[in-house]
Amino acid sequence: MRTPRPSTVAFAGVAVAFLLGAAASAHHSRAGYDNTPDKLVTQNGVVSNVLWRNPHVFVIWDVKDSNGSVAKWTGEFSSPTTMISEGMSRDTFKPGDPITVTFMPAKAGTPYGLVIKIVRPGGKVVVDLSQRRNLLEQ
Repeated sequence: MRTPRPSTVAFAGVAVAFLLGAAASAHHSRAGYDNTPDKLVTQNGVVSNVLWRNPHVFVIWDVKDSNGSVAKWTGEFSSPTTMISEGMSRDTFKPGDPITVTFMPAKAGTPYGLVIKIVRPGGKVVVDLSQRRNLLEQ
């Protein structure tokens, strides 16, 4: 019986390590968000952009403060495939759409968050991920 050559074994080991490392780094935790239930933020705003790409879908909305200044906020969703299964599509949001967004804010204090729920004027819920246990737990 012939034993594998050391270079073949080494190559196979490096290939497996590379593949496992890539898979492990492809998903990140929710550690960057404040998932304390009483820390969820709800804002009224207007959609300015939607980025529908892997690994996440993003919605960017504008919020006016009491002085009339506009702040841009970015909300992260899950992957496009997951959001399709939640009933969203590339056409769900368009620039100019008024929305009410509930999100888990970034711990860093940046205008960024993990979207939990979006409602249109009149109360029509577009997406509600609040029942997904893994979203609100770490």
